[in-house]
Amino acid sequence: MTSRSIAVVLVCALAFVAAGCSGADTDAMPKAFLALLDDTTKVLKEITDVPTAKAAEAKLKALAERKTKLDEQAKTTMMSKAQLKASDEIYAEPMKYAAMKMGEEITRIASASPEAAEITAAALGMRQN
Repeated sequence: MTSRSIAVVLVCALAFVAAGCSGADTDAMPKAFLALLDDTTKVLKEITDVPTAKAAEAKLKALAERKTKLDEQAKTTMMSKAQLKASDEIYAEPMKYAAMKMGEEITRIASASPEAAEITAAALGMRQN
């Protein structure tokens, strides 16, 4: 896998995270996104090749759907500047760490098997084009 492909996969992983993190106004939303990242990372750790990527497809699609639902909930939630600042102070570092761990797994998969990475990206609703 080329450096460019790995970079694209990492950008996709961060987009997966960032799209879901905006707009949350309570502890419930950031905690839900952190749980989503952790659950996604756990599934990604199971992927080592094409057969394991195919086996994980249904779980990854369910996680992508869960993210879509969280995104919809986040869009309807408004925060004051003070709430945003407080939430950022609490959750920024854990979110960055969780996103980094997810990115590491995606990079590992992409390095081990480009085809497995494509299956994974498609299941998560991300493309490597």
